[in-house]
Order: sequence, then structure tokens, then C-alpha cells
Amino acid sequence: MRLTMPKTDLSTLLLLAGVVLPILEAGARKAVHPPCSQTCGTGMPAKQNLTYPFGFSPGCPIRLNCTEGGDALIGEFLVQSASPDTVTITIEAMCNRSFGSIDQLYGRNYAPTVKNSVVLDNCTQINPCNVPNTQVIGAQFQSLCKASNKTNNSMSCYSEQANDYSTKFLNRTRLFALGCTYFVSSLSEEEVNNVAVSLGVQILQLEWWVNGDECECSQDSDCVPLSGLPNGGRNGFRCKCKDGFRGDGFLAGTGCQRAKSSPDKKKEEALKVLTIVLPLMVLLVVSMLILGVVYVIRRKRKFAEVLEDWERDYGPHRFRYKDLYIATKGFRDQELLGAGGFGRVYRGILPTSNVDIAVKRVSHESGQGMREFAAEIISIGRLRHRNLVALHGYCRRKRELLLVYDYMPNGSLDKYLYNQPKVTLNWMQRFGVIKGVASGLLYLHEGWEQVVIHRDIKASNVLLDAEFNGRLGDFGLARLHDHGDDPQTTRIAGTVGYLAPEHVRTGRATRSTDVFAFGAFLLEVACGRRPIKQEDTEDVILVDWVFSCWDRGDILEARDPKLGVGFVEEEMELVLKLGLMCSHANPLMRPSMRQVLQYLDGDLLVPESSSIGISSARLTFAHCEGSDSLVLSSSVAESLLSGGQ
Repeated sequence: MRLTMPKTDLSTLLLLAGVVLPILEAGARKAVHPPCSQTCGTGMPAKQNLTYPFGFSPGCPIRLNCTEGGDALIGEFLVQSASPDTVTITIEAMCNRSFGSIDQLYGRNYAPTVKNSVVLDNCTQINPCNVPNTQVIGAQFQSLCKASNKTNNSMSCYSEQANDYSTKFLNRTRLFALGCTYFVSSLSEEEVNNVAVSLGVQILQLEWWVNGDECECSQDSDCVPLSGLPNGGRNGFRCKCKDGFRGDGFLAGTGCQRAKSSPDKKKEEALKVLTIVLPLMVLLVVSMLILGVVYVIRRKRKFAEVLEDWERDYGPHRFRYKDLYIATKGFRDQELLGAGGFGRVYRGILPTSNVDIAVKRVSHESGQGMREFAAEIISIGRLRHRNLVALHGYCRRKRELLLVYDYMPNGSLDKYLYNQPKVTLNWMQRFGVIKGVASGLLYLHEGWEQVVIHRDIKASNVLLDAEFNGRLGDFGLARLHDHGDDPQTTRIAGTVGYLAPEHVRTGRATRSTDVFAFGAFLLEVACGRRPIKQEDTEDVILVDWVFSCWDRGDILEARDPKLGVGFVEEEMELVLKLGLMCSHANPLMRPSMRQVLQYLDGDLLVPESSSIGISSARLTFAHCEGSDSLVLSSSVAESLLSGGQ
């Protein structure tokens, strides 16, 4: 018996089949995926800890190669790591790598991002390297590739940023249009700003995706849709688990699982924190306390000062060592103004008042006599005269004494006389300095409550302020005594060439010995020569030389030749003759500082040579045995200074 079906029923079934079968086929494709394995063909798991969609089997959307050791490769390049949006591969620099190997970086599911630059060689179209450190990279390129057999070494770079900032990937068409022969290396965005960038081994970033118009992500993940991809402008997507979930996020992968911690595990982690972190914190606190105590002790020792009971009477004149240390920036060499036999002088600015000062560091090895020495220094600190460098106070620390003076911006007079600076003092300035020092010395001898014997008058101890006014300074050798009393000092002190003969013989310093030194200073300023000039055959004594010029009837011949004709003859002659008068070997024949100032002001006339005991005998100097100082001698019994006009 033969069964037949009506035509209307058959056509209805065929129509239903045409509608249902495609739906079922699509559902089957969506529900069933071939497996994706992250194990190499050798059975070794990948070292890079890969997850879906990366793997080594046909069911993996991004299929990788694998080495025998379990390293994942994209083409011939080693995979460093794979993140939720990028793959990082290693590019080893090679001069002979074919340019075509770049094609391995463009797959159906990945492509190089604009965060990369590629280094190329032997290109028909030269493209400049628009990356930082081009010279460094170029030098490494030459060092790497100059030994190759290629006849043409011309490095080029390709960076998408230089062409189009709107794209996300390196444009394969423009890259291959350069017509290059070799692909040398790459530079990532993280490395191009590194000064120590190296072409040897670099990394390159690829952005990856899974092809498809619809996201196939698990419920607890977010879908990142992508469009306009390099493989023909298709669409793709990536899956990323939400916060609090772990996994690859894909339906075909492991999906997303909530990241849970058991109560026992939480307790174990908390206990681990207490057993490790707490002792470290205690150790850190104790270490900080110990370091703090050591710092305080060392700081106190660093700024420790000697303070005895008797010094409390001089409190207003004493400075804190810490303030002087800060003022001179730690007594650094850049603040050094000069150095001499009595110490080093530094410039400083007091932190409390912003006043410029000069700080002299004097070594005082012996504790005996320190009280008397400091008392005299403090007494001198009370001196106030416009032609004296003011001593503001002192500071004692260990075996060191620090003296604080006014800062003189133009330094000492001697550098303008001998060192030939750019600025040369003219005669008017020199004459003003002479009168200023004479006024200050008169104040020391007669104008203060005690007599102050300076004992070291010379050009290097005369300082110049901002207006080139002369100020007498350096009272380190000064001695004080009451008016009417005789000085009791019996130790020779001073500088060779400025020492009076009687001071060398007796050791007593008086106002008259200061006048003798002032006479040498007068000749020094007028002649521009030191009191003793060393020459090949013998030493030339300045006072002898000036006297010889006077004896020949031309005392102005002794003037400083640097002055030229720019001086007043009457003033020059007065200074030279006054210098000889003050240098008289007989202290009774020397004028007082009051008379010296009257001569300089024109209130007194210089007497005739005969009236001051000057005859035509020759002047000579001889060394005093057992002393570095000099004494004056003569062949004339009644006078050691002789000559006639």
C-alpha cells in the first residue's frame, strides 16, 4: 500500500524546516566550542600562565606556537606576558632579520599598537626617526650593524604618532610602503624616554581581540566591543571580569568566579601580618628613636662651646657657634675671604639680622691666659670709630676662638698696591686712606678710655669699605694699658719691615712703635712697594731707597709709577717726608699721631731736616740675631736716620 502526503502539508513542513534549521544551527555553534588547550604538544604547560582565548590547540581563537621548553611564541617572537587587553612580545635586535617577519605581528586577532616604534634598515623610502634619544639609538645601530656584510646601513624608524594620532594600530600599508629590507628592532613607549635605552632586547605590544559582532562573555564580566580592526575593518570584542571576580570572562573559557576567602584563611593572613609586620614596626620605631638620640648628641657635640663662669659678664659680646656656622654656610671654602698666620677669614650673613659679617677663626692652643686674652678682645670690641673695623664679638669652641667683624666688601689695601687688580687706586683715594688710618690710630692712642697699641699696622691690615674708605683692622696683637701707665709687654710681635728698632731690642710696644710702623705704611702706599724688596744681589730697604731719592734732590722719583702724573706733588712730597720722619730710629724724634694728622691736614708744616736730626749718613738695616724681625742701624752716633734736602 503506498502512502501519499497532500501537497499543502509538504509545503508547510518545508517552510518550517527552512526557518527552524538555521536557528538551531546558530544555537549549536554558539553553545558548542572546540576545546582550547594551554598545554604544549609536548605536554608541558606554557610558562606564561596563559588563559582563554590564548592557547596551542585549534579551538583557541588566538593560537600560539610553542617551544620544547614551554615558551609561547607569536610567529618567531617570544611572548613575555598576556594581559586582559595586550600581548607583550620580545624583539631581539638583529641586523639581518627579514623585513617580511613583521607580517607575523599582524594576525586575524592581534596587531601592533601605536605605542610601538620599529627600527628598520635599508629602506627605499627614508623615514626620519621621530623618537627621543635618536642619537643614542643611532650610535647603537651603527655599533650593532656596521660589522655586517650589508653595503648599505641606513637606519630608519616608523612611528605612527608622526603620521596619524587618531589610529590605534601601526598602519601595515604605510609601513610596508617604505620598501625596507631588514627589521632590526622595536622601541616601546615606556622605553623611548629612557636615557639608557638599548636596542639589544626590546618589547613590543600587540592589542588582541576575539572576532565577532556579538559579545560572548559570561554574566559577571564586562564586554569591550571593538570596531574597525586591522583585519579588513571587522568587529571584535574582549571580556573582562568585574571587580571581585576572577577568570578570563569568556563563555567558552572559564568565565568569572567570585574571589572568596574562607574565614580560616582570613585568620591565617591576619596572623601572618601580626607575626611579620608588628615586629618590623617595633624594630623601625626603636631604630628611629636610637637614630634620633644619636643625631641630637652629635648635633650638640658639633655645636658645643666652651663657656666659663667669668665669661657670663661678657654675654652681649658672645655669639653662638651655631649662628656663625649657619652664617658662613659651614665655613665652606667658597666663603673664604683670606688666610694668614693668625687664622682664616670667612664671609657670612647673620641669620638673625641678615647683616654681612667677616668671621675670623683663630686657633688658641693654650688655655692659660685665655681669660685675659678674651677680656682684651671684648674690650677692643667696645671701640667705635669710622676708620676702625668694628669687632662685634667672639665665640669660643674647644681650642678655637672666632672673632666677628664688619664685612669690608673691597677687601684689603695691599691687593690694590701689589696684585694689580682691574681697579687701581688713584692718588686721591690713597691720600684719603692715609688720613683715615691716621685718624683711627689717633683714636686708639689718645681718644679712648685706655691706650690701645695696635702692634701690626700694615697695608694688608687696612680694609676698604664700599666707598674705598680705609679702616684699620686685625686687633689680634693689640695690647691695652691705662693712660699714664707704661706698657708691660716684653714679647716681640709684628711683621718684618714694620718693627721699630727699640721694640726689637726691648720687646716693649709703645705708641711710638706704632708710629714707626705707620711711617713704613706711608711709604708703602705712596711708593707702591713693600718695606723690604728681595732682589737677586741684596734686599732693597724702602726707607733707604726713598731717602736716597731725597738725598739726590728728587724725592718724587720714589712715587708709585702706576700713578703716572695723576697726583698732587705737594701731597706726595708731604707723605714721603712724613714717612721718613715717622721711621726715625730715635723714638723721641718721631711725631705723635696727633702731629701726623696735623701735618696731613696742613695745620703744621714739615720742619727742616736739620731740626729733626737728619744728616747725610747712609741708612742700613741688619737682621737681629734670634729674631725674624729687623732693626735699624747707622754709622752716625747722634742719629740713625740722616740726610739732607
